[in-house]
Amino acid sequence: MSAVARPAPAVAGPPAPAQAPAVAPVRRVRWRTVTAAGTPPSPAPALRGARVLVLGGTPRLARAVAAALRAAGAEAHADDSGRWPVAGEAPDGLVDLGHAEPFVPGEHHGYRRALLRSVTALRACYPHWRREPDAHRLFYVAVTYLGGGMGYDAPDDAATAVQPLGGIWAGLAKTVHREIANCNTRVVDTDFADLAELPRRITHELYRWGLFEVGYRAGRRRTLEAIPEDAGPSALSLDAGDLVLLSGGGRGIGWRLALTLAARHGCRVVVTGRSPLPGPDDPSRALDDERFGAHERGLWAGRRQGRGLAAVRAAVDAARRDRELVRNLDRAGRAGLRVSYAVCDVTDPDQTAALVARYGTAITAVVHNAGVDSPARLPKKSDDEFLSTVATKVDGFVNLFRAVRELPLKFFCNVGSLTGRLGGMVGQLDYAAANDGLARLGLWAGPRAAFPVMTLCWPTWDRLGMVANFEATLRYMAALDVREGLGLWTRELMAGTRGEVTYIGPLGRALGPHQSRGYRVSAGVPGHRDVLSAVFHLGDLRTQVPHAAQSALFALDRAHAPVLNDVLVGGEPSLPVSLLLENAVRGAAWVQPGDYAPLTLRCVRDVYVSLSQLRLRNGRIALRRSVDAGYADGRWTADVRFHHPGTGREAARLRLVYHRADTPAPPYTETVGADEAGETREPRTRAAEDHEVGGTGEPYAGDAADLREAAAVADRPPRPGPAGPPLRWSGLVLRRARWHTGPRGECTAEIRETPAGDLWVLPGWPVSLLPLTSLENVFRRTAEHAPGAALTIGRIEIRGGIPLPAPGSALVARGDPAAGGWTVSGAEDRALRLSGVAYRGDKP
Repeated sequence: MSAVARPAPAVAGPPAPAQAPAVAPVRRVRWRTVTAAGTPPSPAPALRGARVLVLGGTPRLARAVAAALRAAGAEAHADDSGRWPVAGEAPDGLVDLGHAEPFVPGEHHGYRRALLRSVTALRACYPHWRREPDAHRLFYVAVTYLGGGMGYDAPDDAATAVQPLGGIWAGLAKTVHREIANCNTRVVDTDFADLAELPRRITHELYRWGLFEVGYRAGRRRTLEAIPEDAGPSALSLDAGDLVLLSGGGRGIGWRLALTLAARHGCRVVVTGRSPLPGPDDPSRALDDERFGAHERGLWAGRRQGRGLAAVRAAVDAARRDRELVRNLDRAGRAGLRVSYAVCDVTDPDQTAALVARYGTAITAVVHNAGVDSPARLPKKSDDEFLSTVATKVDGFVNLFRAVRELPLKFFCNVGSLTGRLGGMVGQLDYAAANDGLARLGLWAGPRAAFPVMTLCWPTWDRLGMVANFEATLRYMAALDVREGLGLWTRELMAGTRGEVTYIGPLGRALGPHQSRGYRVSAGVPGHRDVLSAVFHLGDLRTQVPHAAQSALFALDRAHAPVLNDVLVGGEPSLPVSLLLENAVRGAAWVQPGDYAPLTLRCVRDVYVSLSQLRLRNGRIALRRSVDAGYADGRWTADVRFHHPGTGREAARLRLVYHRADTPAPPYTETVGADEAGETREPRTRAAEDHEVGGTGEPYAGDAADLREAAAVADRPPRPGPAGPPLRWSGLVLRRARWHTGPRGECTAEIRETPAGDLWVLPGWPVSLLPLTSLENVFRRTAEHAPGAALTIGRIEIRGGIPLPAPGSALVARGDPAAGGWTVSGAEDRALRLSGVAYRGDKP
């Protein structure tokens, strides 16, 4: 395998350079199974000595998995207690065999005990794992039994034994990294008929992190890929003779759908809830807004009278829910809409069956919208809260589906969430488990029903629904406009969509390294190219301290990066300095402040590059990049260093300084020259001084083994070179500029940036944040004046944004190589202003 640092196709990534919009259009995608690269023929060396706890499954299967792990060199124990045998310690990883029994609707509740066993094990590991900086050591691997296709590509025989409730463990696993940043995740799906191969496969999956979900069918390793796809044409209709049963639809997005269906089609809609309607004397119905506010304050006063905070909050929330429900129904009645309310706890099979029997064949469509979300980190979430969240989605579906299965429905629609498909937010382990369990149940039910069964996985709706902290959700993804969402929803219903559909919007700033590698995504998904580029430059994550520090191994080879042939140091191909700077900027963006404040890069300072350390070894280069970030003088700063991973030799260092994207930045002013210190001679205003920074197709997923192999080859000690190695630029990829020199020695050139696709030989390639061709021409022009063994740059200021040319246009570079002052400017008043650019001796 090649050792090029190539990106895993990804769904998620680091924050975009600019602040993402709060509300943005979404793209509809479908998931399909595709072939994934196989694992190497033997277990990863990192497994030797690893402490692994095996839990769940059947006793026989657990013993077999533990034995296979021990044969691979691990210290493995099978124990359903969820605790490592040594008190006060934790394992390095959990292999969770989950609920390994075929699914029988109505007799499926054994999943609860299995789920609490998993939760207990994660709680026990939680305090130990949260302190771990190693980004490679810890793991949670869940096994599911959906036939090897993760619920997709189900066998033709609908009676084939599967366990769709494995989706609960898949959703849980994909969210663990939110609360335990360095916990790696893998969901391994298998067929019940193929369990004999499972122990060996698990040993080969461990410590080869990347994709979240893989499955094995007929000996082939599979994964999921997101493909943009439009909804089908209308295939059915609703009218006054239809009755839509909508679980949990008395408020939020469910209520908005109920109003939309009743108003647009004239159909009856029955929404449900667990509590009876408040009576006429209930405060939620009888009081006006002012007196109801006083009633709420009285409830909160109970806290001072000894009532627990949780009880007081529950009472206030219940009063608000009742008031919203009453007002919604009153408004619908006044508008003449046929919307009514029925009491039903859909987690209770008897209540659900009675409700369906009450309306009988009048029910022509079902929307399962009921849900519970009470965000809290795992140690603060009780077992009952965890089970309640999961049961509302999962048991609610089972009970509804069983009750209506023989009815001539037009459709059965599950209301899912991206928290299931992509993983949830902090505090949503249970909610993600519930939603992914619901989606897999929908896939299971499809071949077993005469009517369409669909699961629609939505992002957060704009300030509507169960969201406790709307602003926090925007860190993960932009919200969905309510009007747009309702239009998409009704279109899916009328199309009679089958299976799982996901709506994805622009990604936010809180999506981290582990999740960014979790999925394969096709072009056309929002932000695909930016995410791919960010993951490409991330490399192999080695250590991580959230919101403070990170290190990663980044490797490239000439076979996949023609740009590595462009610069020669001492006659040997070398990594271009511009590409090193690009990697530093991209890599530092993965370390975000704890509040995920929107940041814009303002300045690159104190750049030192040892050119001899950028030379390739056998056509390859591997560097360990470390980032240390934090607030300094009120600004977020990141110190980035590059070393050779084996020898520890320093290759480069620099500092990045950011300002908040929601505060104004100084405008760019045209440079008129440069003095000997490299400072531009331009008019300065008080405003400028106030803002001055003072002081010193389908990508291939290269894995961590590739990068470590590259490091072993590329990190050989460099051959001794002359004190000032000759520098040469071929200009074959990063094209040479034609410079014009003025009477005072000022140099000017129009430079056309090389298209991103010309820099790489990859099925999918990254795009650049920095103008690589322009920067490399500035460095070349400076070297012609005075070459040296090390390049230093005092400062690269970003004025108005990083200049990148529009298609067919050029950037303008101008400056004085003797003084070391340059500008690279583009349209829209964007420019880089470089000062102190010089080549010196190879001493920092």
